[in-house]
Amino acid sequence: MEPSRCNFSASAVGNKVFLFGGEGMNDLFVLDLNSSHPEWQHVKVSTPPPGGWGHALSCVNGSKLVVFGGCGIHGLLNDVFILDLDSTMPAWREIFGLAAPPPRSWHSPCTLDGTKLIVSGGCADSGVLLGDTFLLDLSIEKPAWREIPVAWTPPSRLGATVSVYGGKKILMFGGLAKSGTLRFRSSDVYTMDMSEEAPHWSCVTGSEMPGAVNPGGVAPPPRLDHVAFSLPGGRILIFGGSVSGLQSSTQLHLLDLSEETPTWKIIEDWMLNDLHEVSLTSYIN
Repeated sequence: MEPSRCNFSASAVGNKVFLFGGEGMNDLFVLDLNSSHPEWQHVKVSTPPPGGWGHALSCVNGSKLVVFGGCGIHGLLNDVFILDLDSTMPAWREIFGLAAPPPRSWHSPCTLDGTKLIVSGGCADSGVLLGDTFLLDLSIEKPAWREIPVAWTPPSRLGATVSVYGGKKILMFGGLAKSGTLRFRSSDVYTMDMSEEAPHWSCVTGSEMPGAVNPGGVAPPPRLDHVAFSLPGGRILIFGGSVSGLQSSTQLHLLDLSEETPTWKIIEDWMLNDLHEVSLTSYIN
């Protein structure tokens, strides 16, 4: 069974890929990459979230899925549902976190420390782009949303990626960003160190923002709706997305943040085995 749809959300849990919703749907599928012949399987669960699109699906605690926000048939959402994949009878459970962020779609999620959901940006009901960042700690009995206060934020945007690297640092790349009355695809990179007492956004590469530098190498073309992967050693892989003038980008880009000057590299086929071995070694250790 192959789920045919668009505007869904997906998340990896171990060697499995889960796909949720899309265009008013609220079903769940799984692709087991450990199988000798991987194929999509429908996952039977009860009490599913409302059908929708533009939501965010993330993995917490290594065995749970959490979905936040999106757009349903009655408008934008800001609810949170969690699913325990280890349960004998999996069922979505709504989490009523206090002080929830404004409803939104096309926002950017990531998971910190395996238990904290971070949500940044997106699009509000009025079509206004958002630039705020919220955190929800799902390890406590009564989770409560907390907006991360910062003195300066990157331009508001949707369709960006937010990735965790180096333990407690997060990196934002790309998206459809606001510039005055205009919106444009971005290739800028911003970081925030969540281990600091007062976390703040810093501009790493791209436009003329506070702390911006000129990166080495060739930066990816500006884009949105791409995917990003964190690798050991403070490296981020960027692939795909909506690129101006192209249907999709087929090049794989790597940003190395371990160097004094962050450097972009284009990953060739012959380099993929080395990347896989480094990632596997880190996982085993």
